[in-house]
Amino acid sequence: MNLKIETETDVKVPGTIHLIDVEGNLDVAHEAGDDIVLVPQPTLNPEDPLNWSKSRKYRVAICLLLAVFAADILTTALSAVLLVIEDDTGIPLGVLNSGVGVQYLFFGWSNLLWQPLGLTYGRRPVLLFSLLACMLCSVWTSYVKSSGEWYVNRFLCGFFYGPIETLIEVCIADIFFLHERGAWIAWYCFMLFSIPFASGIAAGFISDRYGWQWIQFIAAIITAVILVILFFFLEETMFYRDNILEQDPIEQVKSSDRIIDSKKNDTKVNVEKIQTPESPINNPNGKSFIERLKFWGARDPRQKNVFFQSIWIPFYLLRYPGIIFAGFTVGAVLSWFNVLNATISSVLSGSPYNFSPNMIGVFFASPFIGIAIGSWFSGSIVDKFTILKARNGKGMREPETRLFLSILPMLIHPFGCFLYGIGAEKGIHWVGLAFGAGMICSTFPIGSAIAINYIIDCYKEVSGDGLVTMILVRNSMGFGFSYAVTPWLVAVGIQNLYVAIGLIGMAIWATSFLMIIFGKRFRKASAISYWNLIDKFGLKAH
Repeated sequence: MNLKIETETDVKVPGTIHLIDVEGNLDVAHEAGDDIVLVPQPTLNPEDPLNWSKSRKYRVAICLLLAVFAADILTTALSAVLLVIEDDTGIPLGVLNSGVGVQYLFFGWSNLLWQPLGLTYGRRPVLLFSLLACMLCSVWTSYVKSSGEWYVNRFLCGFFYGPIETLIEVCIADIFFLHERGAWIAWYCFMLFSIPFASGIAAGFISDRYGWQWIQFIAAIITAVILVILFFFLEETMFYRDNILEQDPIEQVKSSDRIIDSKKNDTKVNVEKIQTPESPINNPNGKSFIERLKFWGARDPRQKNVFFQSIWIPFYLLRYPGIIFAGFTVGAVLSWFNVLNATISSVLSGSPYNFSPNMIGVFFASPFIGIAIGSWFSGSIVDKFTILKARNGKGMREPETRLFLSILPMLIHPFGCFLYGIGAEKGIHWVGLAFGAGMICSTFPIGSAIAINYIIDCYKEVSGDGLVTMILVRNSMGFGFSYAVTPWLVAVGIQNLYVAIGLIGMAIWATSFLMIIFGKRFRKASAISYWNLIDKFGLKAH
């Protein structure tokens, strides 16, 4: 295209979208029987994921959540029995926690390879391969006997887990419209953070009865069954979209002569003006079931190979404040997750609680409940709030609308930290600790949903790479806290540790309100460089 932008005059601000057709005069596709504009606009091709039936979309979404479930039980179920592993193998607790930190570090950094592969050649083969490899490495965990083996094992588990951190969100954005996305991202965040605690409940009992090694064996058996399900029902969501069908739904879509029947939610395009392979004339029925099982052919011949550019673009995107903000927000969430995960066993196994491993596992029900509550708030409730705000704002939706949710964790996080940390130091009843841990954990899905949705909302065309940038920042922070938590705890004690992270967390949550004030200004300031980047590399939203 080579349409280099050199002036800010009339430059479209990335992320600002006309979501509600307030006056009912936009010549674009709408949600059936509603005034919600479909963003992105769907094409005519029945294989466009945006055109899939609700049942087909839900089936793929459930498969994605099953992938998260399997990967999480493989890599995080041992948290409740680290002390048992220490006694059995002689590997010090500090090494075990540091190894977990290495694992979380490579959850993120491995995506410098996995994300370019997924964005270039297809989501499905990358997800299935990574889950299979992660399963095999996790079985090996049961035979680890030394610190060196533990570090290598955690590195490999983290490396192969990587696509679960960034590619799942891309798949969700592939198949759901903007106004639907928040609820499914919330479900993703729920699975991501709840499964480590839910699996800990079972892990304690499995360890007591069969030995800690069987935690990994059982997780591998479950994963093998899920892999079979995913092979048959997880469809490829990568789809090439023609430029003219990807334009702004207000100013430019009119030029493509779209005729809308909002009652049927059907978009008709003048194919004489838009001669694209997406025409249903060339593919009236879509792919057959067997064709959907292929591991190759997802990349359209017209689609540019983005493999090498997707390796360096995540670093280029660090110039955008919104992406840095998202990275630090979700990085703080992972850091508190790692701190809590690393201290629960040592706090509850010592005096005055003296919990057995299975009772420590039962305690994990509290974080699970907290995460479920936080996920509920960060999902469909926020979607409805953004729609309401758009209706009150002449139909325009700004990504910063979602950030108002930050008021909840800014208040809940420090209070939970104080209750848990000071309570543990003073030896209060364990129910008090459970409430504190639940409050801390309720903020995890809120922070992750805010960060993920903010990047996709602001910079949809590079959201796949932007999520890698976010994860690199997040997992580097998480690694630092995992590495430091044991000596930090020894140096200052449980009370001072949690008072500190309570105050640090509150300060980080407060940055959301700075972004509410300045976020659009940052996006406007980045518009010229951003759209030039999109034009130079022919980047697309799907």
